[in-house]
Amino acid sequence: MLNRGIWQGRFDTLNRDLELKRRQPSQLTLAGDDAFVDLELLFWPDDPEGQRQGDPVKRIVQSFHQVDPELGFFSTGSFSRGSLSISSWSRPYAEFGFLWRDRRHRLVLLWDGSGRFDHPVLIREHRAGVDADEAPALTAEQLLGDWFGQQTVLERDQLADDPVSTPHELLITREMLQGLRCLPDGGAFRAPEHVSAGRRFEIEAWWCPDPQRLERVQRCYDESGSWISSRHVLLQR
Repeated sequence: MLNRGIWQGRFDTLNRDLELKRRQPSQLTLAGDDAFVDLELLFWPDDPEGQRQGDPVKRIVQSFHQVDPELGFFSTGSFSRGSLSISSWSRPYAEFGFLWRDRRHRLVLLWDGSGRFDHPVLIREHRAGVDADEAPALTAEQLLGDWFGQQTVLERDQLADDPVSTPHELLITREMLQGLRCLPDGGAFRAPEHVSAGRRFEIEAWWCPDPQRLERVQRCYDESGSWISSRHVLLQR
C-alpha cells in the first residue's frame, strides 16, 4: 500500500472561480494493508499560510474492512472514487488522488442536489518529516506536445484484480485542452457544469508534478448516469 504513512498538508476550499475560500491545515495517517485500512484525519484551525497552530480542532477516524466499490487504485498509488450513479436526489462527487515520491495531490469535485457544479477542494500533502517542494501552477504550454506511457482501465464489470496496462501515446494540442481548468501544484481538472442521467459524460483530473511526468485520471459515465469505468494514464516526455 503505497499511500501508507503520515501525510501533512492542507485542504483548500475554492469557489467556482477557483478563488480560495478556506484553508485548513491537516494531517492524515493511513495504516494497514490492502484488505484492511485504518484512517485518522486531523484538522487544525484555519490558517491562510496552512500552518498547524495549537491543537487539532477536528478528528475523523475510519476503518475499511473491504474494497469500497466507489474506490479504485492504480499501480502508482493514485486512485479515483466517486458517485456510482447520478440521480435527482443525490449530490454527485468525484475524488482524484495522485502520488509521486513523497508528495500527494488530491482533488475533490462537488455538485449540488440539482446536478450543478458547486466547488472543488484541493488537497496538497507531503510525508511527515520530508521537505517536498510543490510544483508551480500548471499552464497549458507545459502540456503541449508528445507524451508516451501506459494506460490502465478499471471497468464496472471487471472481475480481474489486476487490470492490464497497455502502451499509450498522446499528442496534446491546444484544442484538446479546451475546458481544462488549471490549479496550483501542477494540477488541473475538466468537469461538466451540470451532470444528470440522460447523457454520457466524463470527469477528469491531471497532475504534472515534474516537467517530464504527467498523470491523468478520468471517470466515465453512461447515458443512465451510471459509472462505467475509470481510466488512468501515466505519461512521460
